[in-house]
Amino acid sequence: MPADTAVSPSTSEASSNVFPLPSPFTLAALSGYSDLGMRVTCRSLGACLTRHEVVLDQCVLKGSKGARSGTFLEPSDRPIAAQLMGNDPEQMGLAAARMVAEGYDLVDINFGCPVKKVLGRCRGGFLLGEPETAIEMIQRVRDAVTVPVTIKVRRGRDDSREATESFWRIIDEAVDLGVVGVAIHGRTVDQRYEGQACWNRIAEVKRRHPHLVVFGSGDLFTAEDCLRMLEQTGCDGVTIARGAIANPWIFRESLALWKGLLKPAPPTIREQGELIDWQYRLAVTQYGPERASRQMRKFGIKRAALHPRADELHQAYIRLSQLSDWHALMNEFYATESTAISA
Repeated sequence: MPADTAVSPSTSEASSNVFPLPSPFTLAALSGYSDLGMRVTCRSLGACLTRHEVVLDQCVLKGSKGARSGTFLEPSDRPIAAQLMGNDPEQMGLAAARMVAEGYDLVDINFGCPVKKVLGRCRGGFLLGEPETAIEMIQRVRDAVTVPVTIKVRRGRDDSREATESFWRIIDEAVDLGVVGVAIHGRTVDQRYEGQACWNRIAEVKRRHPHLVVFGSGDLFTAEDCLRMLEQTGCDGVTIARGAIANPWIFRESLALWKGLLKPAPPTIREQGELIDWQYRLAVTQYGPERASRQMRKFGIKRAALHPRADELHQAYIRLSQLSDWHALMNEFYATESTAISA
């Protein structure tokens, strides 16, 4: 029988409000994707923890439009993490306090983003090579909030000895400062999304800090991938990113296998239509109908491969730009039931 996925460390009483989690499967903070609709629909399929898309500390403190849309909350979407990114420890602490005041259940600090523009502004993965700044940032955030604090990292800036030493210094100090969890992507910052993710570092962190809640990430595109990571690394949970965009049913499938059940059949046409239409309606509450149609285009393009008319549907999503297009697409491609789609 599956056990609870996380230990609630004694260093933080607040962690008991979030950990232990009921299952190991969580949604990553996907920039441009982890909005209200994505989070709520993935949760309905088995995601036990969601993270909204990363927000800059400056946007939070200035109350910019981008930050407001990114922090749209729904009571059923609990627990939810606020993921923050910045380069100034003091501002990060202030922003973390603001996000908690808005209702977030935990704060996640991004030390893993490999995007060139982010690195050029000394944020995200850049800070894996600046342990003093990273550690001060963790301290400021930890002091500013009463909810659990977690961090997101990659296995290092690169595979050099210096980068490895910097990685372990940040991890060890984070634990000492009361961080309750870490999500580790199996690629280096320099790799970005190229090559294969190496999961060894995930296992090493769990062995070194057995009471730390460790989430693994990287190359999780099927339920079998998720179960294999849990088994190979001993991590407490997995953070599913790109695999959930194209196939949010990965949560349902992973949960069944974890419970020792048969893997569910792939989603039928009706199930696909109902889920993406529900996600669209949630997007309307966040963006309004016209912007929601454009926002849903990228989800539909990714998921078209599940449909028997994949090429036609893909093109229809590319053309999607307004509310009338959405209704026409739903009527043409999802109005009738069919047999289960082949994987």
